[in-house]
Amino acid sequence: DIKSNKITRSVPAPGNASLQRPQWSADGSEITVISLTDKGEGIISFRPENQAWKVFLEESRDDYQSSFLRNDSLFFVSSESGVENIFALSPEKKLSRLTNSRFGATDVTVSGNRVLFCDYSSSGNDICSLNLKSIPGYDPGNRDRRAYLVENITLPEKGGVAGPVQKIYQPVRYWKWQHLFRFHSWMPFYADIEELQSDPASVRPGFTLLSQNNLSTLTTTLGYEYTNKKHMFHSKIKWQGLYPVIESSLDYGDYNYVFRTRSGAKLEDPKPIKPELVFSNTLSVPLTFTNGRFYQFFQPSVSANYRNQYILYIKGDTIYDYGQTELAARLYFANFHKAALRDIYPRFAHVFDFNYSFYPFDKDIYGSFLTLRTALYFPGFFRNNGIRFRYEADKQYVEQISMWNRINYPRGYKNLASENLHFLSADYVTPLAYPDFNLMSLFYLTRIRADLFYDYASGTGNYHFEPNNAGSLVLKKYNESRETFSSFGIELLADFYVLRFPYMISSGIQAAWMHGNTSPSIEWLFKMDINGMNIGR
Repeated sequence: DIKSNKITRSVPAPGNASLQRPQWSADGSEITVISLTDKGEGIISFRPENQAWKVFLEESRDDYQSSFLRNDSLFFVSSESGVENIFALSPEKKLSRLTNSRFGATDVTVSGNRVLFCDYSSSGNDICSLNLKSIPGYDPGNRDRRAYLVENITLPEKGGVAGPVQKIYQPVRYWKWQHLFRFHSWMPFYADIEELQSDPASVRPGFTLLSQNNLSTLTTTLGYEYTNKKHMFHSKIKWQGLYPVIESSLDYGDYNYVFRTRSGAKLEDPKPIKPELVFSNTLSVPLTFTNGRFYQFFQPSVSANYRNQYILYIKGDTIYDYGQTELAARLYFANFHKAALRDIYPRFAHVFDFNYSFYPFDKDIYGSFLTLRTALYFPGFFRNNGIRFRYEADKQYVEQISMWNRINYPRGYKNLASENLHFLSADYVTPLAYPDFNLMSLFYLTRIRADLFYDYASGTGNYHFEPNNAGSLVLKKYNESRETFSSFGIELLADFYVLRFPYMISSGIQAAWMHGNTSPSIEWLFKMDINGMNIGR
């Protein structure tokens, strides 16, 4: 009863059959259902008026998908022709096949003299109709079914199957601490999954091991990186069984730069210089929301980071500071439209990322740091094209040492740092070709695409560095006044998969024309896109 929301009557099925896909008849007097018993599937009907059951098709090995009754004629979908087709059963029990679909016809209904159905093709489902008056009728009475797989399966005789072996299982307590690690994947290069969210080009030579326990509450990443003739080791562990999420990382082996203040400019480097060690701990509350075609991700977090840098300065009896601790707070919000498989960018998206950091134990050396990153995504002029606008800003409150910027410079510029920096960028991406080429299971090329871009930045307190003979960066010039940097160009990328890894890799070239330069800066790009993966935001 609809008003009381109570069941007023229950009618048992004949032969204790399992009833599937109920469908009212055209006049609303009967309900046709697909019955399932140990003999197979059949089609029966039930008339509520007199509580009577009627058999249209006895149970058999044929598969039935749907049925519709009109004027005592039954229209149904069956696989007895090898693929699913539309059949009609007349009141005189004459069976006719109405369609001859190549891949399958489903979801039949009748309106007037027309039969409506879905016909599956290589391009997807097509909605089709046919006129009942124009169908001469097809009698499938003499069909050769020997080619069907179902006809070659011999069912065991009744009672010939041995019963299941009874085994008694004893419950054992599950100790979480004994199942913390379960390494399941690896990558033939090193990549920080979190860093890839903002910089898909942060892929380095090496390898990465990924672990996730059975409860999906503890994930671990171990990596080895070889860059600039340095052997570096990375580790990260994240526990997300309860709020807040706790994450710790340890990185070791990179070159440890020696920074000098004005008072320590003439001091000699301390010896020996230990490799760089970075230890980070983060507390975060990741929240995900879904609203129709959009989903939102919001994550506030706080972190404490330790780095064993050498800062040369003269203060009393101390000539250098070793080891700094940074405290940071971050707010990250993203609103994404669900993307199609071939979309390069999301159709619509908004990203907001704010970060504030300071050094509580080294205030006389470092100041505080404000960083803002925003991005807007829109659909392009053609299908699967995309437009991205970005605005990013860095604001440093410098004491004695200025830090490297955390936002981007225009593409093509290198060895620059600014105390205050504003960055604007526009990208238009478009697919060029879909080769769909594979070399066995080693390599699969899916797409070739282009990215037209224009970048602009404005900064004050600019540090210009250049590499010396030893490979270190040396300050060449400091300009306190405002400078502008701009570039435009194109990226040509190929999207492919290697060794069946689920992460799509992009590689190609970038040509960037910087302001005042007649020749472009050519760079080789290597990126990894994880937007469609569960580990992506």
